[in-house]
Amino acid sequence: MAIIYRALWSDPDPGDPQGALVHARACFVEWVTTDSDLDLTTDGDWSFRIGGINAGSRAVSIRTVEMEGASGFRATVRDEPESTADAHTQWLVSVSVVADDSGVHTLVEEQLETDDPAQRVKIGRPRVVDDLLQGPGRHLLGSTALVTEPISVDAAEVGAFATVLRNPHRTLPYVVFTEPSGPPERWRELAARTAHRAAGVAVVVTLDHAAVRELRGHLEGLAVWGGAVRTYNLAPLDGPGDGWRHRYVTADQLAKASSSVVDGLVYAVSGLSTRRRVPAAFSILTDAAAVEAARVLAEREEEWEFALELEREERAGVERELAAALGHLGRLSKALQESGHAEMVWATHDEQPDDLPQEVQDLSEAVLAARTYLGDWLVVPEGVDHELPTLDTTPNGFAWGNRTHRGLRALAAFAEARSRGFDGDFWRWCERGEPLAWPATPKKLSMRESETVANNAKFVQARTFPIDTAVSADGAKYMEAHLKISEGGGDLAPRVYFHDDTAGFTGKVHVGFIGPHYLVPNTRS
Repeated sequence: MAIIYRALWSDPDPGDPQGALVHARACFVEWVTTDSDLDLTTDGDWSFRIGGINAGSRAVSIRTVEMEGASGFRATVRDEPESTADAHTQWLVSVSVVADDSGVHTLVEEQLETDDPAQRVKIGRPRVVDDLLQGPGRHLLGSTALVTEPISVDAAEVGAFATVLRNPHRTLPYVVFTEPSGPPERWRELAARTAHRAAGVAVVVTLDHAAVRELRGHLEGLAVWGGAVRTYNLAPLDGPGDGWRHRYVTADQLAKASSSVVDGLVYAVSGLSTRRRVPAAFSILTDAAAVEAARVLAEREEEWEFALELEREERAGVERELAAALGHLGRLSKALQESGHAEMVWATHDEQPDDLPQEVQDLSEAVLAARTYLGDWLVVPEGVDHELPTLDTTPNGFAWGNRTHRGLRALAAFAEARSRGFDGDFWRWCERGEPLAWPATPKKLSMRESETVANNAKFVQARTFPIDTAVSADGAKYMEAHLKISEGGGDLAPRVYFHDDTAGFTGKVHVGFIGPHYLVPNTRS
């Protein structure tokens, strides 16, 4: 099962450790036995039916561990709805609490397993997190207190807040909502919704007009204002070149699609939470989970072997490309030195604040970087990116993001080469072995769709995307050329469809689609 949410916190100085364990267990039992008269006061396994919207079966397990110097429990609930659009889906939430000499430590994880990878899911904290965080004692991750409501920061507190944001040891992302310049709309309500769903994995902050002015004085271009929202991730916040690392949602985007914006904010911080390492304190509970872990490992072994073969093939291709790029770099360096310009080899060694970033965290950041830095040669309109929050939170999110980043850079470099006299299409340009080229192989690049696709109205419609009216008067274009970001990943494997207008009025490459493969189906989908 894939982990989609992981919350961690500790109370380093609990007044009553055993009382904290009792309270946490009571919160879990009350949560899972809603509308049920089951008595879960002892350890054991239970299965029962649940009704309502999520009608189906529920399996609950509670195990207690007592050791010298430590004690705790692990409780799990597995829900299997009767039907989710005919897809077999399971949700599993586990709550682990350990009391030892260093305090009381809590871990809440949510996992999902489905045979429909394209199924839309609403990610957010399990409700039991609210009950646990509202219990007695402190709830800290590092020095940051976990909360379930937005924190209002006034102008007098902004200086300290800016220091927190810049702290390299900060443990949680901050999602900052700002007061809009026009009518107040529902910005505080949206902040509250985000805070509730992201409880345990992010802190939501609201800033009024006076606080926004103060923040701009401290962070300048890295601040947020005018009704926009910014997520300050666990990344550097030192200068203008770091801005792309901290996602920015404009006030217009928030007004047009508030629900999807909240979804995206929660997806992003939940995805970050799943990368957090589980502390050693929870190792005393591993025996209780050994049987379940063995079952999951056995089920996944075949899938991992297939993925490993794909990764080996991918690595071999990358190593070949790296060798070619290093050879090209060596020839360029030699030519510069021989022409008396050796200093130019090192003048571009260090990344500058205004440079296109070399690395991104996921597909959303790849799209943001392209819009920010590549606009002279590449058009990536709003609305061409689809299901990116889902792709960002997969285990392949980082790799897919950087491959997409590389592909968009290649398209921009090709358009620039065309403006300088290169005569040929994108495939031919990539075949030349340019430093920024995309692999010109059938597994990575397709300039034409098959006749079966081209002659099928449904498939053609799925590949007809919005485009600048300077290219097509009706604002739409059937696009066949596409980058294959990954062969592995099934229906979620990303694709980037584009139209080459470098010989046309705009002189640019226009991207029409960035998203999962299942949205552009073919005969094998």
